[in-house]
Amino acid sequence: MFSWQYSSAHKLALTQMLIAVILANMNPIFTKVLFGRGWTPISLYFVTLVIMSIILVAHEMMAIERGERWGMTRQDLFGTLLSTLTGGIGSPILFFIGLQYVSASETVLLTSLMPFWVVLFGVIFFKEKFTGQMAGGSALLVAAVLVLIWPDVKSFNFNPGVPFLLMSPILSALTTIIHKKYIKHRHLDSIILVRTILSMLIVGMWIHLFEFESLAIIKEPENIWILLLVPILGFIFPFFLYFGALKKTKVTEAGIVAAVGRTFAVIAASSLLGEQLGVYHMLSITLVIFGVIFINVPLTKWRIVPSRLMEAGPLRK
Repeated sequence: MFSWQYSSAHKLALTQMLIAVILANMNPIFTKVLFGRGWTPISLYFVTLVIMSIILVAHEMMAIERGERWGMTRQDLFGTLLSTLTGGIGSPILFFIGLQYVSASETVLLTSLMPFWVVLFGVIFFKEKFTGQMAGGSALLVAAVLVLIWPDVKSFNFNPGVPFLLMSPILSALTTIIHKKYIKHRHLDSIILVRTILSMLIVGMWIHLFEFESLAIIKEPENIWILLLVPILGFIFPFFLYFGALKKTKVTEAGIVAAVGRTFAVIAASSLLGEQLGVYHMLSITLVIFGVIFINVPLTKWRIVPSRLMEAGPLRK
């Protein structure tokens, strides 16, 4: 009886994680649709932050009513500010800017280097052991990106979006390291709330000073339901599902789910947006699948899971 209940809970956690990974990797598809309706990267991300802030404030108020403690030290605040600059502003904005020039399917593949950077930073900053399995997974992920951009390299055709999409997971991985190093506060939802509000204020100030004309579409958005797809289905919903499920699943399982989710997103982008998948894309997908599975070895000293959602947060397992 006990094993049946455990098995059911385990299957539910894996299902939650798979849904979270698929939705998070569908974000490029949602974003591409909105770009076609006149949204700019900064204006779209600002509205995303506003909606996320509202939802997170409501969630935090309910948590306080349940008697959960809320409090942060100066070190927590310092770490949250640093992670705001890297993961709350830098990484997502680079992601949205790069997505203007790169197809949604290629975006999913280019950002697959996230686990590689998490492992590399873990080894550099936390002296984690770099195992042979990690080395193999890293090599496969790097090879996946090289295969994907090889046709452009051969033809000397520079895609301006590629550097942005390669830099985005670097900052996202650095966010995880910053969180581990400086933030000790255990109520993670409050950390995400503070970071989201800080990001909203900073991005809002940027729009007011340098991109004021984009406020026109913010005031009168077309098709509000499509607009809600990015913050709710692309950020908030996957965040709660993923980190809730991560507590009940093994690291190797998280790697398999991450690989499957990315593959599904690439196929969905091809089907929904009409993006053509060639031989290089298929080879890159194959390398990503095996690379993510191999590299997803837990960094035991700090309990960091290499494969994680890029957009929503750090954090702990």
